[in-house]
Amino acid sequence: MGLTLGEMFNLEDLAADCAADGVWDFLLVAPGLKVTGAVGSPVTPLAIK
Repeated sequence: MGLTLGEMFNLEDLAADCAADGVWDFLLVAPGLKVTGAVGSPVTPLAIK
């Protein structure tokens, strides 16, 4: 299914930046490693504002 669980993302800095400039739109991506047959993978979350 490709579902990423992001239960431990640290978004406090992003929230502070959004509050500072009043822009609350951003893209949050968290691509995993492409490993054939794997059932889990670390992700590298990236917020683009």
